[in-house]
Amino acid sequence: METQTLISLSAKRQLSDRRLTGLLFLAPVFLLMLSVIALNGGAFFYTLDDPYIHLTLARQIFNGHYGINAGEFSAPSSSIIWPLILAPFSILGEAMYKAPLVLNLIFSFLTFRLLLQMLQGVSVWPKVFILGGWLLATNFYGLIFNGMEHCLQVLLAVYIARAVLDKEFHGLAVKPLVYGAIILLPLVRYEGLAISAPVLLYLLMKGEGLRTVLCGAVIVALVAGFSLFLEHIGMGWLPSSVIAKSDTSGLKSIILNAISQFEKYGWVIVLMLVMCAFFIQRRALVILLVSVTTLHVLLGKNGWYGRYEVYWLSFLGVFFFHWALSNLSGRSAAVVFGLLPLAFAPLVYTTLSTPLAARAIHNQQYAMAMIARDLDEPVAVNDLGLVALNSHRYVLDLWGLGSLEALKLRKSETGPQWIQTLMSKKDVHYAFVYDDWFPQHPANWTKVADLQLTVPKIAAAFDTVAFYATDAASAQKLRNTMKTYQAAHPEAKFSVAYQGE
Repeated sequence: METQTLISLSAKRQLSDRRLTGLLFLAPVFLLMLSVIALNGGAFFYTLDDPYIHLTLARQIFNGHYGINAGEFSAPSSSIIWPLILAPFSILGEAMYKAPLVLNLIFSFLTFRLLLQMLQGVSVWPKVFILGGWLLATNFYGLIFNGMEHCLQVLLAVYIARAVLDKEFHGLAVKPLVYGAIILLPLVRYEGLAISAPVLLYLLMKGEGLRTVLCGAVIVALVAGFSLFLEHIGMGWLPSSVIAKSDTSGLKSIILNAISQFEKYGWVIVLMLVMCAFFIQRRALVILLVSVTTLHVLLGKNGWYGRYEVYWLSFLGVFFFHWALSNLSGRSAAVVFGLLPLAFAPLVYTTLSTPLAARAIHNQQYAMAMIARDLDEPVAVNDLGLVALNSHRYVLDLWGLGSLEALKLRKSETGPQWIQTLMSKKDVHYAFVYDDWFPQHPANWTKVADLQLTVPKIAAAFDTVAFYATDAASAQKLRNTMKTYQAAHPEAKFSVAYQGE
């Protein structure tokens, strides 16, 4: 009789979990997907231009080259391993473009299951508010549609946190797969070291000696090995994307970065310290939580369309889940987590604006890419992804993610002469740029047109892209190409103002 009761309870729990999966995972993802496709005329686009950089690099890796342009090395990816993961999908042709979406759906589903397992024993409706509130508050759904490596990063962070929780509170042994996740996390994104290093220290304090030391040695070897590879191909010790976006090069910038983090997430840090007070007898755990937070605050970032801080919030979230469920009733925890979206309003906005962001990328970056393809000439840009992916000609990245030479010149030179010199060197006669990023133009640039979005720009840096040519013949060819494209796409959500007309 008792066995039958346990089987019945297990069956009910499985049924409940399936319904929760449909309600909290499948339904939101389906609605966002449907909205993205509906707003883009039946086509799918990511919410950022960045994933298309990874796809371009992955395609080149598949062909035996590391860079954006064939025959020229570059290091535009902030992730060591993500382009390598995408590279085999190049065999699928254009279907490769959906690979990041499919992978992110898989990684996010696995993360969802890990969090759902933590709520066993909680009744259904409190589960809905606890888990639903957390997922909405941390841009869980929005990350799927940015096409980047962050869903994998969050999965690894949650998986590692769950392992620490099981060891600390349940005395469970650390599985070999956990050490694999600790090694993989910094390879997915460098800031993963903010979790991997403190976790290894925690495990060392817990008596996991040899395996911990070996794991740390493997991480150092792999990260250092990649840096040696970059140095070997003339790219320096870090990817250009990391250098271009880094603002933690000195003590002053680190302090300013920490102040920025405190301004946005100081309340999370205070809550973390309060939670640590409840764990005060667990010294190793407290050191772990404080160390992870300190490293993220000093060296990590927040923002850029709700993706930089989510790995840290997700890691802490596992311990917040445990603390809340251990000290609050199910209903009280439901109220706390149900109100979290109010506290994380910017991340909620990111999720809700996902379809609009994809529409902006379609009508700005994709339009640039198609004009570049139809132009069939080398072009200079400051947003690299879709143009590089679709153009069959050389693409010069003036911002520097895809060109270390351009990055160094942009950071060291004060006038626009370096742009003219570099474009002449690469035989480039066209530039598609944001005027706000390049207020000083080379003397030989002639503005042909401004392409302005007629819908909100959302994650695009600006709503207007300026199109330039370096001589009269090139200007006329660009004008004709743009007019032809505009006439062929009357449904496009942009307007074009041609100069001299």
